[in-house]
Parts: sequence; structure tokens; C-alpha cells
Amino acid sequence: MHSRDHVGVGSASTRWVIAAVSIGLLFSPILAFAFGVRGQPMENRAAVEFQGAEPGWRTFTELGGYLDDRLPLRSRAISADAWVDRQVFDEDPAFGGGSSPRVITGSDGFLFLADAVDNACAPHATPAQTVASLDRLASIIDASGRDIVTMVAPDKSSVHPELMPSDMERGDCFDAYTTELWGRLDAADVPGFVDLRAALQQRSQSSREPLYLRKDSHWDSAGSLVAVEAAIEAFAPGLWDADEVDYGGLAEYTGDLTGLRGNPEVDQAPLYAISRPDVTQVSMDVIDDIEGGFNRRWVNSAPDDRLIPGRTLVFLDSYGLLAIPQFVPFFEDIVVMRLFDYDPDRYVDLIGDADRVWFMTVERSASYRLEFEVGSTEFLDQLEIALGV
Repeated sequence: MHSRDHVGVGSASTRWVIAAVSIGLLFSPILAFAFGVRGQPMENRAAVEFQGAEPGWRTFTELGGYLDDRLPLRSRAISADAWVDRQVFDEDPAFGGGSSPRVITGSDGFLFLADAVDNACAPHATPAQTVASLDRLASIIDASGRDIVTMVAPDKSSVHPELMPSDMERGDCFDAYTTELWGRLDAADVPGFVDLRAALQQRSQSSREPLYLRKDSHWDSAGSLVAVEAAIEAFAPGLWDADEVDYGGLAEYTGDLTGLRGNPEVDQAPLYAISRPDVTQVSMDVIDDIEGGFNRRWVNSAPDDRLIPGRTLVFLDSYGLLAIPQFVPFFEDIVVMRLFDYDPDRYVDLIGDADRVWFMTVERSASYRLEFEVGSTEFLDQLEIALGV
């Protein structure tokens, strides 16, 4: 008989063990914090900063995230919590007092972010509303005389549903949402829209590469290259040259999903880069004082017809950030702005200064951004007036 068979969750001794572990997990980090010890975030992101009190729920959200990221012994607590979930309860770990795991274990060693399923089953807007907002955003930019490329970067779970558990909880609502969303995107005729899910599925089938990191919530460099190629071809047909893609072998990465499970793991993935030796970087400037300096402007020079001319503005999130080294060498003047740093006045000004716009959001965040931020009625009305459409 296996050792797990000897451990009955309902036995008195086991209940005492679980209680002791739970108390330790809960109070050890808090006590250490009180004595001045500070921790670092486990997730693949910078620590949450507390900007100060302001009316509304945002203050509590920021404060909670600030304290949570800085709890000392946090990584050990998460690892211990994960061990209890796996060894005692034989299930995927769930953290933060939640009953649902943040990570879904699929087949062939693939992990999936449960947030993608959560957002599909409880979206901030219906697929019809999301697509309508994206259509209006793209139509305003298009009507102003600017070139526009619009993309929704699909989650790994949308491109590879065959690797998801067949008995996944809430699988029905996930399938229903993704089917409707992508169906409406395909039928809507949004200006500049590129169906990345279809492109990724086709490329994955032909290359026999998954195009997504096995233990991370993002695509790999082969997957991001699909989006880059599509954008370059849309803005400047014929400029893309497959011979300028270099394969650099396998590169190591630490999967963010393994961190969420409490045990960060190093994995390998293929590395693809762009080589354009006749393109010279003239300048690279940080365009704001936001922590990390992600929002930047690049200016390049090259022989005639080797660069997309004028000013290009790219709105992106973490999916696009991974592709920056791949697409920057194709543009004469390119500004990269994170969607995390939403500022309506600044976004409107940046669009007004651009000759073309490339907008790309990850699928799991699309309903929120297109309901409350760049697709909100307030922002679109402001943009429409500013561009004189």
C-alpha cells in the first residue's frame, strides 16, 4: 500500500498536522514582516507599488498587493502550501485562500493559467461587446487616415485545447466563450484585424512546434514571430524575409506558472531572433518615468526601402513585450506603450502623433481593456474628437 493510503484526511492526527501547517503558513510571514523582514514577489512581474490613498476600492487592492508581495518567507510558504496540496490532497495548488488552483495541469507536461478559464467564464463584457469596442477603436484610427493593425493574442488554452484536461471544471463555459469570441472576431471585419489564433494553429501544425512555453503563460519566440511577421506584412507587404530569422538553439527560462505552483522550474524552449545587419539603431529613449522604463522610442536607419517609414505606435502587453527585439528592427521610428499604463490623455496624444498604430492585447485581458480602458465609450469619444473623425 502506498504511503498516501495511510494518511486519512479525516483522521485526528492528520487534522492536527494540517492545522499546524496551516497556522505556520498563515502567520510566519506576517510575524516576520512585523519584525522588519521583507520578501520579493514570486510571480513573473515587478512588486506592486502602493501609490497612496485615493477614493474607491483601488486603494485596498493596491495596499493588499503591496503587503502580499513584501511578506517575507513568502516563497517558502507558497512552496509548503503547494506541497500540502499535492502530497496530502493530491490536487493542484491553490493559493491566497482561494479554492481554485491558479494553474491547470495539462498533458505532455504543459501547464495552463487558470485565469484564462476564469475570465472566459466570467468576462467583463460579452464577446459581442468586446468585438464591437475593438471595431470602433480600429475604425476611428482607420478613418483618421492612419494605418491600423489589430490583434488579439490568443491564450495557450485557446490554441491548444487538446492539451487541456478533458474533465476540466468549467470547460463548457470556456469552450462556449472562446468559440463565440473568435467567431465574432472573424465575422466582424474589424479594420486591420489579423486572426492570430488561426495563424498560430496553422503554423503549429506545419512546424510541429507548440509555439507556447510549456511551463509559462506566454508564447515562445516562435509564437511571437507569427504575430511579428503578420504585422510587418500588413504594414509593408514584401518587407518580411524568412532568411532574416535566425534559430539560436534551445534557451532556458523559468516558467511563471511553476512559480505560481510554488516550485519555480527551469525549462527549455527554442530561440528565434531577427538578424538585419544593415539596420542601425540611431537612438533608444525611455519616454516616461514609470518603474522599469518599458515605454520607449526607437529610431533606426537603413538603406532605402528597408524600414517602415514614419512614426509607428505599438500598444501591447506582456505578450508583445517578448516580441520587441523581433519587430523593432523593421521600423524607422517606433514607440512602444504598455497597455498596463493606461492613460487616456496620453494615449490620444500618442495616436495623434503616429502614422500607423499596431494594437495587440492578450485574449484573457481583452474584455476588460475593451470595456473599461481603450475600448470604453469615454475613451473612444475622446479619441474621435481629437482625431477629427
